[in-house]
Amino acid sequence: MTKEQLQHIISQGENEAVEFKQSFTKAVIETVVAFSNTQGGKVLIGIDNSGVVKGVTTAEETIQKWINEIKQNTNPQVIPTGQKYSKD
Repeated sequence: MTKEQLQHIISQGENEAVEFKQSFTKAVIETVVAFSNTQGGKVLIGIDNSGVVKGVTTAEETIQKWINEIKQNTNPQVIPTGQKYSKD
């Protein structure tokens, strides 16, 4: 997904297939499970409910750590894909 596509998704706001979360919490895992039980969706971390990009501080391995946490806390395992974007 390009930055332009991401900006378009954010500008459309939350819906049945897009959820904004300010940080990675248990609520992210719950949302991923809900999406996996329907038609799928996207969880955008670092964005508040009104669509303002707040950002999150991440290390090189953060995305993989989050994916592993989701896999370890779901049964059957949900294995999401992840992508990192910067504001620039």
